Amino acid sequence: MVIVATLSAIASNVFEIAHQVETSVAGAATTGDLVLTIAFCALFGFFAEMLRAGRQWGRVLLTIFTSLGIAFTGAGLLQIGGRPLVGPLQGGLAVVSLVTSVAGLVLLFVPSANRWMAQVRGTARTIPQRMRKAVLTTHVAISVGWLGLVTGMFAMSVAGATTGSAEQQAAMYRTMSLLDEIFLGMTSMFALITGITVSAGTKWGLMRRRWVTVKFFVTMGVMMLGFGVIHQYILEANELVEAGAAVRGAELNRVGWSMAGSAALALCSLVFMTAVSTYKPWGPTRWGRRHTSKTAR
Repeated sequence: MVIVATLSAIASNVFEIAHQVETSVAGAATTGDLVLTIAFCALFGFFAEMLRAGRQWGRVLLTIFTSLGIAFTGAGLLQIGGRPLVGPLQGGLAVVSLVTSVAGLVLLFVPSANRWMAQVRGTARTIPQRMRKAVLTTHVAISVGWLGLVTGMFAMSVAGATTGSAEQQAAMYRTMSLLDEIFLGMTSMFALITGITVSAGTKWGLMRRRWVTVKFFVTMGVMMLGFGVIHQYILEANELVEAGAAVRGAELNRVGWSMAGSAALALCSLVFMTAVSTYKPWGPTRWGRRHTSKTAR
């Protein structure tokens, strides 16, 4: 079921990319979509193979990524994020992906699946040390890039909201749109992917330490803020600029300062996560304490 869901989601994305190329609207966003599609295809295949080999962390990561797929497919079907469906075929593929993802998620944990997992489970419960270091390095590098991008977006949004020059304001908002299309979505997604891998596949676990769990949910929150709020404000600001709205007019002021406030919230959240990663506060969760007691027996 998970494989069918993945193939349906990939087909839906490829259909959208092909439509963009056919209608001559392909651009930076199309390139980002293509990269994400290839990455998700490779990751799902890898985690499915690790599950087949009896690696518990493979099942955990496959479960998490399937859940993320359900969330983003549902957002697309609800037309959240400014990415309309390009026809009934893409909508049908998205529905197939959503239904089979839910079914596959349930089947991963039915009693027969748990019994099979107990029989074939490998001795390695975490990812290899060499892989862990590589993924951790990638996660840190991408997270730093994400923080830098959001800092730049915040600075440009403030500059766009305070300037009295129509040319400078248009340049700020167009640059933000370019960064949003090419880098911001991919950077946040890969930061999430590598963060989940380095936590769920190591001794920390995704839900065993409070600081890891908090980081996961804050990361999801910042992604949703960017996807559902900041992205929409960037689109609206560029539409107003192209329509010739007054530089310090009521509409552009509202959109500009709302965008700056949203970017400031995202920036503060990323700085907070950086501090949490450094200090690792709050101790284990209830599930983490139970896991520790079982291991000690």
